[in-house]
Amino acid sequence: MNQPDYNEPNSKNGAEPSSNYLIFQLGSYPWQSEVEATSGSGILHEAQHEVFNAMDGVASYSIFPSGFARQKNQDLNRKDVRIYEMDSEVPEYSHPDGHRWGGVSDEYVDKFISDHEKLVYDYMLEIENTLEAGSEIQLFIAHHTCINSIIAKKVMEKRAANGYSVPPIVIFLHGTAMIMMVNELREASLIESGELAPSDRKWPSSFHKQLTELGVFSDCSKPGNANLAYAISEENMEVFSELFPKFDKDKYILANPGFNNCFIPRPQIKLSEVLKEARLRHIGLTEEKTYDVRTDYKHMVVFVGQFVGWKRIDAVLRAARIWETEFGDDLLTLIVGKQKKEYNIELQNLNESLGNKNTCFVGPLMQPELAKLFAAASVCTFPSKAEPFGMVLIEALACGVPVIGADSGGPRDFMTNDVGYLVPESDDIEVFSEQLAKAVIRAIKEDWKTKMSEECIKVAAPFSNTLKTKKLLKETRALIG
Repeated sequence: MNQPDYNEPNSKNGAEPSSNYLIFQLGSYPWQSEVEATSGSGILHEAQHEVFNAMDGVASYSIFPSGFARQKNQDLNRKDVRIYEMDSEVPEYSHPDGHRWGGVSDEYVDKFISDHEKLVYDYMLEIENTLEAGSEIQLFIAHHTCINSIIAKKVMEKRAANGYSVPPIVIFLHGTAMIMMVNELREASLIESGELAPSDRKWPSSFHKQLTELGVFSDCSKPGNANLAYAISEENMEVFSELFPKFDKDKYILANPGFNNCFIPRPQIKLSEVLKEARLRHIGLTEEKTYDVRTDYKHMVVFVGQFVGWKRIDAVLRAARIWETEFGDDLLTLIVGKQKKEYNIELQNLNESLGNKNTCFVGPLMQPELAKLFAAASVCTFPSKAEPFGMVLIEALACGVPVIGADSGGPRDFMTNDVGYLVPESDDIEVFSEQLAKAVIRAIKEDWKTKMSEECIKVAAPFSNTLKTKKLLKETRALIG
């Protein structure tokens, strides 16, 4: 059976199509909730879904995986969303021990793909058949480059074989999946040259091989392939081009992530009041070490991010030893994020060995809570190495707070010395940490927050999720209709 053209009417019925532009999104991480931390791509997926559905003439439908939210238990009882229910947390693409997709087995991945293929296929038909006659999905967005790209390809092959229309596919190029594939290829090359024994391989996954064999990124003009790519930064686009050189470079859209409406300036906010309201607890390695965070600090530095090596939390802890020496008990450092057990133990042991007394691990926080902490902070620091974009930097800037990051990756696209500082890269962790500490100390002593707040807000403003999503859809429809 020939694959249908994008604009071909659904051959299962001949009525006029829906007046809405129908979008289907396949997420790779859960949406944030009180019981389930997530990644920036999960937060972005939810935000874009909501913005699409607030637009006239547009309707978005989504699927995302979750180990906690259960459709059958009415935790999410919505017609526009389905959940792939898991018995454990969703594996992550970048993992501190170096394993493929959180260290899961081939059998696990195969089942994940086959389960999703059925769920996506059935849900798409349910949407089209429930709406007015002739309704068709007109755009399919797959978040992340690996597994969801494979699922999208398989679903479209099945739709074509059964006589249903094949909508254009857009792949959202979030960075962590590509980091994984870069590691796959690097190790394969080392094994081929004899520099690495196959038994020592840490990235035995084969997602790049699967995607290449399926031809997902080989011909943008072919229905069922990836027809367009959203790149979160210029560097993100370059990495993808190296991984898949056959992909048409004219089929990229720069799609920087944005911030949600809770991230706003709060010029009158007081640190002590925010800390009292937040009632933060330091989450220690044992129950005995867990304690309430003091509320009488004069200054606060905030780090937010996944507990993975390239986020360089270890550099923040080493730098904290230096700035704690400078400011003593007046300065609080918060480490906010999902705590992986093994890496958490390693980091907290490091924190203890450094003698840090006012550096606290408080776990993941919901975005409204995080926004208040940002607004009350003196400075925020996110020193990731080659951060794909740096949405958390934008969120802090939107709150009127200067940020200190690393001079690599996506942050270079929007950061200037008028809103903070990018620390020069160094492979020497001690050198990098010392430079990070000097920048934070200077930011507090020179009161960058007061001096830079207005410019921070101005730089962040164009990155509103509402503005970004509307612009993204306009550019998408201009390219593929």
